[in-house]
Amino acid sequence: MNIRIHISKAITLVFIALLFFSFKSYDWEYDKKSRVKIHTSISTIFNSSTCNVERIDDIFYSISEHESIIGYLAVTDVPSKFHQFDYYILFDQKAEILKVEILYYRENYGAEVCNKKWLQQFIGLPTKDYANYNREIDGISGATLSVNNLKRDVFRLSNIISNKISEL
Repeated sequence: MNIRIHISKAITLVFIALLFFSFKSYDWEYDKKSRVKIHTSISTIFNSSTCNVERIDDIFYSISEHESIIGYLAVTDVPSKFHQFDYYILFDQKAEILKVEILYYRENYGAEVCNKKWLQQFIGLPTKDYANYNREIDGISGATLSVNNLKRDVFRLSNIISNKISEL
């Protein structure tokens, strides 16, 4: 009788683990709408339709044309109140922010964070000092968690790509 209980518990744990791991995170490369949105932005910003996007790691991609790197792309997600939202950042070859855009926002409230005019605040913003950087970005009432998480993550990713570029 005791063995049945242990087997039942083991099966339950395996089932929960499989269920947990089946919710793979969003991958923009397999989502046509996101892929089109990102490639359209790349073509517009870099003024080229022949750019190649190559994976560097889980988050970063290099954007190259004719064997030379012209920019970088970061695609990731950050938490909002109850869910995650996906966004991307386009950088030039010096790691300066060229564009930040939200791909999927899954909350019922706080979607103002997707506003293109609000997202323009990030363009060209220096990310060396977090205190100065943080003061430059306006908050949004009703989207405080999303705004703060996005600001923090853009700062973090900007510094990571700057370090990667300086290592090359």
